[in-house]
Amino acid sequence: MTNKTLRILIADEHPYQRLQLEKLLNGLGYYRIAPVESFDELQRLVHCALQPFNLLVGNIELASHAGVDLARFCRVSTQIQHALLYHSRNLKVPAVPQTERQAVNVSLPQVPDNEALEAFMAIIDAPILIGKLPLPPGLAGGGPAAYPRRNFAHTVFNR
Repeated sequence: MTNKTLRILIADEHPYQRLQLEKLLNGLGYYRIAPVESFDELQRLVHCALQPFNLLVGNIELASHAGVDLARFCRVSTQIQHALLYHSRNLKVPAVPQTERQAVNVSLPQVPDNEALEAFMAIIDAPILIGKLPLPPGLAGGGPAAYPRRNFAHTVFNR
């Protein structure tokens, strides 16, 4: 089940790439997406954000034009929780152990396709089990039903 409240940034200087990534994310059920076309725009949005962004999907070359290491920028920024970075086009998202999913940063050699994006979103948008509530005594362990069964065979509709 997708978390529709995830805030996602797409950073790429190519409009077609931004649109393609946004459509892929929309197809996976994510709609709170902000596309940016330059590192200056990205930096302004990240630094002025009132809430952190859950994910940055970005082209590494976008920041390298400004002389910035985008992977390092994502690691030190408290406003970016996860990052999926790529260089330019059929790839596979590496497996990330459950214990290392606090802040996932992955660099890909190409633009993520639908399969790679879906695999990454499954990693960062996995449901978190906080605890289990005990069932009421009547429902736990197959014991007697909490409510007695009633026979409603003779109702107004079948007289």
